Amino acid sequence: ASDTEPEVAARVTLCLAKTIEFDRDIGLELAQRLHQRKEKLLRRGMADVLTRMFRRLEWDAVPFLNDMLKDEDEGVLAAASATVGDLRFLDSKLWADTMAELATHSLAIVRRNLVPFLRDYIEQYPEDERCLLPQLWQDGDEVVRTRMRELLLRMEEVSPDHFAARLNDFREQGCELETLWESLTHRRPERSSLWQAWFAGEAEQPTSPPPPPAPFSDMDDSGELPSVEDAYELLDQELGFIDD
Repeated sequence: ASDTEPEVAARVTLCLAKTIEFDRDIGLELAQRLHQRKEKLLRRGMADVLTRMFRRLEWDAVPFLNDMLKDEDEGVLAAASATVGDLRFLDSKLWADTMAELATHSLAIVRRNLVPFLRDYIEQYPEDERCLLPQLWQDGDEVVRTRMRELLLRMEEVSPDHFAARLNDFREQGCELETLWESLTHRRPERSSLWQAWFAGEAEQPTSPPPPPAPFSDMDDSGELPSVEDAYELLDQELGFIDD
């Protein structure tokens, strides 16, 4: 770990997880020593193994993450921001606050790495008090916007009340919704018309359509099975998008 050749020290990062498993104290000391190195190769190597360190060090890994999120190297920031989701297993509030802080990060890859965690975030914070979704929606990065559209369209299908709440948040934050309406119109034109009428104050909020009757089997294999689409719709009704 103290070798003058960065390539040699970088190889030690690959052994960190096993070292921590064998002896946590020695592994933590080794990780701290490597973390103090300033070479880019070492900083990137440590960022790449951060998730494995989180699983073994838990709270002792948080200082590594905090330092990496302040790094100027794009590779370190990309790997570290992809690891932010590990915080939710330690402290959900700290995780959500960190997500909200990174939503305004200047580097696009950091903001993109937040999107896969949004579903977990909404499940834990359905009111989105931090306005994380509007902030990311206004991001301007097309990758972020595309991934968020898919999340919102899925929410509309299985949880209209939460979808309506997000639309109200977007309205309050002055978000442009034309691309969302276009995607919804392409996928579900009738629902899009209903939602736009509600958004304009001209109709009641759309609700979930009545669930299809549950398939019934009399153990006679001569009947037809439900279509895959009907089966998925029934499953959505059973599981829901968010536990209320």
